[in-house]
Amino acid sequence: MKKRWWILIVMLVVVGGYLGYARWLKPGNAGAQATEEVTELVVVARGALQDSIEGSGNLVATQERALAFGSGGRVTAIYVAEGEHVTAGQPLVQLDTTSLELSVKQAEASLSQAQVQLEAQQAGSTAAEIAATQAAVSSAQANYAQVKDGVSTQQLAQLQAELDLAVKEVQQAQGNYDRYGGRMAAQLQDATLAYERAQLAYDIAVEVDSHDLTSAWSNVEQRQADLDALLAGATDEELATAELGVQQAELALQKAQRQLADATLAAPFAGTVTELNVAVGELAAGSAVVVIAELETLEVEITLDESDVVQVSEGQSAQVSLEALDILPLPGEVTEIAPQGETTSGVVLYPLTVRLAETPSQIRAGMTVNVEIITAQRDDVLYLPQRAFKLQEGQAYAMLQNGAGEFQQVPVTLGRSLGGNVEIQDGLAEGDVVGVLTAVITDEEEPSMFMMGRGRP
Repeated sequence: MKKRWWILIVMLVVVGGYLGYARWLKPGNAGAQATEEVTELVVVARGALQDSIEGSGNLVATQERALAFGSGGRVTAIYVAEGEHVTAGQPLVQLDTTSLELSVKQAEASLSQAQVQLEAQQAGSTAAEIAATQAAVSSAQANYAQVKDGVSTQQLAQLQAELDLAVKEVQQAQGNYDRYGGRMAAQLQDATLAYERAQLAYDIAVEVDSHDLTSAWSNVEQRQADLDALLAGATDEELATAELGVQQAELALQKAQRQLADATLAAPFAGTVTELNVAVGELAAGSAVVVIAELETLEVEITLDESDVVQVSEGQSAQVSLEALDILPLPGEVTEIAPQGETTSGVVLYPLTVRLAETPSQIRAGMTVNVEIITAQRDDVLYLPQRAFKLQEGQAYAMLQNGAGEFQQVPVTLGRSLGGNVEIQDGLAEGDVVGVLTAVITDEEEPSMFMMGRGRP
């Protein structure tokens, strides 16, 4: 984290002066003396200055997916093994598809039938269909005429006359029976039977005539309606119904095809099989069958407090060091910063993701890493440690050593303070030797040393 070095310099100067003064005034120290001595030599160097923020975490795959079947089924084939690299779309595990394939065929047949019906409605009636229907109308009309003429008026009149005669004979036989008694019973019985036969014949003739005529006429009307429909063509409602039938059949086919496709578990992206949780012959029902991880690129999530996160933005470079491996830090990049923090023990922390730019073969997901995010950088500048400068009345000075080995206080213009060093903008040159001053207070008991100043931010 960037430090506000100028404030710290002033505070150290004030505190140092106070401690020295207090030490001087302690009883028994009336003879003590304070001097400044060069206790360290530093050389003005040219290079890059950096300031950074640090965090730690564990490496994880950039993509990881636990795959499961949408519906249960028996596993019939497994095409991969744990640790195997797979490509996007590659089949992994297969369920039994016998019933699903049958459903697809049935849906295809239903769609074909619906399409034929729609095409027929759109094309209208053919000349052959119209001719056949016209022939059916003519046949129905002929049948009606035949039925109508089947029991003639003359036949009905004859039956009516026979019925009337039978009535008179019954009346006459009844009179003879009443006049002459039992010897006329046989005559009455014969007359009664003759009447009943005549009545039955008449009733049957009338009933058959009425029923057959009604049925024959209904047939004529139906055939005529069929002919009218053919001549008029399909209605808008009939066309809409046929089109809807095709759409429903298409959806049913798509559903069947999707269910068949879902019976094969495929890799959603290129990666490595990290888990395989099923065997051939087992039932797969909802739980994760295969876990795929993209291990070619790893990333780590760290957390920063609110004072640090404001110094970081997506795209900033980072250095990632692995505790388990003795290798140089790996380059990385900040790829994501959480828009909202999480409060932990009263402190607001923001998750931040750093992705490695390269992944050596010996690196594994789960390894602990330390992350250093470069928040500020100055390239090709002169610099010295902050302790090489002291501040007097707002002006920074350094003790420059000349060729004779003597030290001369020279004013310097300072730039940014990064990573414990301070940029030198003017007053010193590359290779200059600067002495670090330390205030030394001596007395009879013990010496006391403290630094006089620090650099500015």
